[in-house]
Amino acid sequence: MSKHSSSKQETTESDSSVQEMLQPQNQWALIRRSFYKWKMAVFSLYVIIFLVTISIFAPFIANDMPITYVGQNRLEYRHAYLYLTSQLPKLAVSNPAASPQKGKPIKEILQFQIQQMSSCLPNEKALELKEISQKINDVASSSDDKKAAVKKIHSLLEKSFHPKEIQLKTKRYWPLLSSLNGGEVTFMLLNLAFLFLPFYRQISGRFFPKAQWLVAAVLFLAVPILSGFLWWLSVPERLDRTNYKSAVYAHEAESFPKSDAVIETSLWTPIAFGIDEYNLNSINLPPAFISGQSTKNQSLLSKKWDTPHWLGTDGIGRDLMTRMIWGGRISLAVGIVAVSIYVTIGIIIGSIAGYFGGTVDLFISRFIEMVIVFPSFFLILTVIAFVGPSIFNIMVIIGLTRWTGVARLVRGEFLRVKAQEFVLAGRALGYSPLRIIYRHILPNAMAPVLVAATFGIAGAILIESGLSFLGLGITIPKPSWGGILSTARTTFDSAPWLTYFPGLAIFITITAYNLVGEAFRDAADPRLRGK
Repeated sequence: MSKHSSSKQETTESDSSVQEMLQPQNQWALIRRSFYKWKMAVFSLYVIIFLVTISIFAPFIANDMPITYVGQNRLEYRHAYLYLTSQLPKLAVSNPAASPQKGKPIKEILQFQIQQMSSCLPNEKALELKEISQKINDVASSSDDKKAAVKKIHSLLEKSFHPKEIQLKTKRYWPLLSSLNGGEVTFMLLNLAFLFLPFYRQISGRFFPKAQWLVAAVLFLAVPILSGFLWWLSVPERLDRTNYKSAVYAHEAESFPKSDAVIETSLWTPIAFGIDEYNLNSINLPPAFISGQSTKNQSLLSKKWDTPHWLGTDGIGRDLMTRMIWGGRISLAVGIVAVSIYVTIGIIIGSIAGYFGGTVDLFISRFIEMVIVFPSFFLILTVIAFVGPSIFNIMVIIGLTRWTGVARLVRGEFLRVKAQEFVLAGRALGYSPLRIIYRHILPNAMAPVLVAATFGIAGAILIESGLSFLGLGITIPKPSWGGILSTARTTFDSAPWLTYFPGLAIFITITAYNLVGEAFRDAADPRLRGK
C-alpha cells in the first residue's frame, strides 16, 4: 500500500514538473531563470546593488552633521538677522507706485528671513517680530518717504532681536534632511522601490492582477519623481556651515558664548566624519584594523569625537572611508547616467536604421562608421580640455561618444526581427511605424542592449577614474575614486593604503559589472542557455 502511494506521488510530481517545463514562458522569464544559475554573477549583482545603495544613502551613513538634534541653532539665527539688517536699506529705495514688481522681491526676501528668525524664537518674541513684519509690509506698500520708517525698524531689530541679546528657544532640528535636494530624494526613493522589486510581483498579482503595469509605473516612476519635485519646491537648498560637533560640548568649552549651536540630545550617522572635515593632528593615519590610532596630542574636544578611521586618513587628515563612500556616488553615477544617455541614443538611431533599411540604413551605417573611427578616450580628453571638467560634462561627453556599439546591436536585432510574422501582422493591421518599432520590435531586441549596457557601465566608470587620475575629472573638493587615487600618488611610499582601497573599489565594481554582463549575455543567447 505504501509503495503504491509513494509511486503515485512520484508520478504526480514528475507530471507537474513536466507541465511546468512545457508551460509557455516569454523570453525574459527564460533569461531570468538562466541567469540565476550563474552563482558568481548573482553574487556580483548583489555587490552592485549594495554599492549603489551605499552611495545613494551616503548622507545617512557618513556625515559630520546629525540626523536630528534637540537644542538651539545660533548660527542660523545669526545669519538670518545679519542678512535681514543688511537688506533692509534696499526697502527705502523701492518705489511700488512706479514699478509694482520692483518692491516685491525685496519684501519677499525680508519676510523669508523673518520667518527663519521666528522659528528660533520663543512665542512672545515671535509675536513681537510678527509686528515688525507687518511694519515692513506697510513700508513696502507705501509711496511716501521710507528712510525714516526703515531706520526705525532697523533700530527695533537691533534693540530687541540682536543675536548677542536674544534667548533662543530649544526645539528639534533635522539638519541632515534639510541638506538633501530633490534629486537625492528621488534617487533614494527609486532605490527603495528597486529593493522592493522582488516582493512586487507577488503583492501586485494578488491585489492588482489587471493593473500591474500601471501600479509599477506609479510606484517606480511617478512617486519618486513627484516626491523629489515636491521636496525641491518645499525645502530650499542651503549651505549649512554649522559646526555641530563643537556644539554638542559647547557648555564645557570656553567658547560657549560664540558657539554656532547648543545641542542637548542628538542622533548621528554611523560614521561621524564629513567629506571635507580635516584634522592636521591625524595626517596619513593607517587603517584602524591594522594598528591602533593614538590620540595623545589631540585636544579634549577632539578626543570626545575621536572614532576609529577604519580605512585611515589622507594627507590633510580626512577620513578615507567617508570619502570612499561619497566618491562612489560620483563614480557609479557617471557610469549609470552616461550609459543611459548613450543607450537611449543608440536605440533611437539603431531602430530607425534597422526598421526602414535602404537609403536610411546606408546613411546611418556610414555615419556610425565615421564616429567609431575616432578613439573615444582621446576624443573625451579633447572635449574635456575645452569645456572644462565637471560631473555633468563627463556624463554627457561619454554618452555622446560611445553610442555607436549600441546602435549597431539594435540595428542588427531589428534586421532579424522585422521579417517575423508578428511584425508583418502589425503592418497588415495598419499600425504606425512608431508603434511597431517601440511597442513590438524593441522589447524583443533589448536583451543584447542590456548586455552592452552592463559592460558599458564598467567602461564608463573606468573612463571617469582615468580622467580623475589624470586631473581632468571631478574637481576638488568633490571626491571620486579616481580622484582619491590621483591625490595618493605623492604619498604612495608613506601611505600606500590611500591607493589600495580606491583601486580595490574600482576593480571590484568593474569586475562585478563584467561578470553580470557575461552571465546575462549567455542567458540571452539560446545556443548557450543551460550550459
